[in-house]
Amino acid sequence: MALVVQKYGGSSVATPDKIRDLARRIVARHESGDKVVVVVSAMGKSTDALVSQARELAQIPDPREMDMLVSAGERISIAMMSIAINGIRPGLAMSFTGSQIGLITDCNHGDARVLEVKGDRLREALDQGRIAVVAGFQGVSTTREITTLGRGGSDTTAVAVAAALAADVCEIYSDVDGVYTSDPRLAPSARLLDTVDYETMLEMSAAGAKVLKDDAVEYARRLGVRIAAGSSSSGLIGTIVSSENLNRDTLQAMVYNDRLRWVAFGAGVPLPPDCRLCQSVEGRSVVVVDEKHAGAMEGVPCVSLSLIGARVAAQRERVGEVLARLEEVGNRVLAISSTSSKYEIFLEDPLPPAQVSAIHDMLFV
Repeated sequence: MALVVQKYGGSSVATPDKIRDLARRIVARHESGDKVVVVVSAMGKSTDALVSQARELAQIPDPREMDMLVSAGERISIAMMSIAINGIRPGLAMSFTGSQIGLITDCNHGDARVLEVKGDRLREALDQGRIAVVAGFQGVSTTREITTLGRGGSDTTAVAVAAALAADVCEIYSDVDGVYTSDPRLAPSARLLDTVDYETMLEMSAAGAKVLKDDAVEYARRLGVRIAAGSSSSGLIGTIVSSENLNRDTLQAMVYNDRLRWVAFGAGVPLPPDCRLCQSVEGRSVVVVDEKHAGAMEGVPCVSLSLIGARVAAQRERVGEVLARLEEVGNRVLAISSTSSKYEIFLEDPLPPAQVSAIHDMLFV
């Protein structure tokens, strides 16, 4: 018998039919003898719809009230999932909000950090033989305000709950089978990775890979939570993320990110959080940030191509091949940032999917 925390994203619970199908799978897992905690996101694109409606009322909505608003989506999901499970086995499931499980955060509305998870009510529910259904993405601050954890925050909720309960595994399900060498929607020949170590996964997430949120990976690494990433449609696990990886000496992945902005800034200008690059380029001070953090700073769209793997910066021949291919297609390199495990190339123009696929195949096929 294992204690398992499962997380399902918005696309997995987008409709009542999908919720009903997952409920059957969750009940079967429970009946196999495992203790199960389920973390769910808001249904489909409902959070985006709420944000859009709020911006019709105010150009810059109040952050506290936005957290109150968007956290409603997950409350709907946990109730719907619990209703579906209880329709199969009456009284089996019980839903909990972030505040009800004691998920305590700092006071940063819209992008709060988890400080602790008390989890007493979850333990009580599990001891009673029930399935606990938890709202992802939300918590309560040290000043007793509702907070949210930022985009992809349900991943962080799941990992934090798994750590608090000392779960055997945290299973994160999405619309892909696991972690690939690149986004299979851009590179059809991308290869599924059986194992990925925390450091590599953290670099991939920070570079823009959409499989796991970087905060969740960092939390898992710090607390030693084993993550299993798999497909919500099949229920099969494709990749294990842990401290072990048999392939650390090889190039692991390539991440393409087209959601960045190239921003020039002057002395005394406060920088947005999560800066990707901050240096002087052609006599100008520049910063590259995710579009969601650009705020009122003026900037232009840019993209990045990241090569990730242990000692990747030392693999000069392979890096040179990528730079030569970019030069062939006439895409100007704006800047380059490198660490021991990531070589990130910032480009002026977007790369068509065919070019992303060709560069991937040059490296991995």
